[in-house]
Amino acid sequence: MLPCLPNEPRIVDPKLQGRLTDEYLSEYQPQIEQLFTELRRQLNVHLRNAKPIKLGKAYPLGQCLEISQAFEVAFAQLEPSKLSTPEHFIAFQAIKAFIAAGGEFRQVWGDLRGEYFQNAFILGGWYVDVANDTVNANKPSIEILPFEQSGLRPIQNFAHFAVIAKRYWQAVCLPNILVPELAHHFPIIVLQPNAGPQLQGLFDYMIALTRQSAFCLSEEVILGLSFPESLFQTFQHNCWASAGVPNTVSEGKQLALAECQRARAAGVHDSLLIRDQAIQHALRVNYTWQTLRIEFRR
Repeated sequence: MLPCLPNEPRIVDPKLQGRLTDEYLSEYQPQIEQLFTELRRQLNVHLRNAKPIKLGKAYPLGQCLEISQAFEVAFAQLEPSKLSTPEHFIAFQAIKAFIAAGGEFRQVWGDLRGEYFQNAFILGGWYVDVANDTVNANKPSIEILPFEQSGLRPIQNFAHFAVIAKRYWQAVCLPNILVPELAHHFPIIVLQPNAGPQLQGLFDYMIALTRQSAFCLSEEVILGLSFPESLFQTFQHNCWASAGVPNTVSEGKQLALAECQRARAAGVHDSLLIRDQAIQHALRVNYTWQTLRIEFRR
């Protein structure tokens, strides 16, 4: 069995996890839902105050990542002595016993039913969504169901990412020919409403996916996506692109592809240091672009 990539929505050993779920968790599913619902309720005040609006939408809409990350930290810091009800204590003890026996409890991210990017958790044989109300605020905040019924699957490549980005974010994906020195790790630029352009793929899973391919997946999407010449010229004329980027889309693509090939030949996909440097560089670019607003047609 191949190990999972970071945050990959896949159960490595379904037979084992199914057995442990039945043995340690299934009897206590109502109590576990109660515990998770209470923990989410406690997080809401802080999270709502921290980011009341995201991309024009009121909390909790669009904040599944923020909620999932906060939930993961909060659960890790839970103290049994401070749990408010016997049901919560029972649920906590059941989960701890499950993990001690080799049960899996980890955050995952992927394509939910071809419609959304979804942050969730795998808990044994279960799919656990602690941010179930981030697309429709009227839904319950917590959903637990068998993982095979969830419809969550791994993103296969950047073209797959672009399809979901268009459906979920109403976004346009462009090849990264504006910062070609980062094209190997971050081969796409995303334009979405109420936000500046962003280099995308800054997820541990997507980074690991293209590094696993020795950046072949990055090359594929750079070749496959189009970039309007007029928009390219806008970036060039306003000095929003890297210095030394050629004057045409075609030349920009060739430069980005050459960077991917150079990185592969140099073994960059095996270097954690260069990975971290690329992430920091991409974050700086995105910070520079965050106030830009680009008109585009979806």
